[in-house]
Amino acid sequence: MIKLETERLRLLPLQADELALSIENYGKMQTDLGLRVTNTVLDDEMKYAMKVRSRKILEDEENYLWLTNWAIILKEENMIIGFIMIKGYPNENGEVIVGYGIEEKYRNMRYATEALKGLIEWIFKNPKAVYVIGDTEKANTPSHKVLQNVGAIKYKENDELIWWKVENKKVNNC
Repeated sequence: MIKLETERLRLLPLQADELALSIENYGKMQTDLGLRVTNTVLDDEMKYAMKVRSRKILEDEENYLWLTNWAIILKEENMIIGFIMIKGYPNENGEVIVGYGIEEKYRNMRYATEALKGLIEWIFKNPKAVYVIGDTEKANTPSHKVLQNVGAIKYKENDELIWWKVENKKVNNC
């Protein structure tokens, strides 16, 4: 099983059965992973995300790492403090879309930045990955800051969202 590690975090890609269990019994999913249980219920938005990711994995199990939610685990406490997801294998333009969320009491501690940096490093090991894309609601200033902290630049917006991208310099400077 693949695990990504940063200074303070472990990123653990969830398998389809773990995503399904997180929806049915989030506490048991954490216990089964050997983690400290701190929260036994996912909010509706995260349940929906888990269902979507689970469906995507079942459609393409071979590429599950590119389709799943990765648990963001605080190493020191051995507990999940959020999730970060990849929404697909690099497309024809070399774009990989990501999303993330950190539990409220762990925000503003640079965990999202650290997790995103770690995942971007892993994504860019794939030679087909040229850009990592994130979108944020216009009012979500903390999320803008996370993306800026990982070197993302704003490249598109509409009335509700701003799109950001990080470029894989190794690919474009070869």
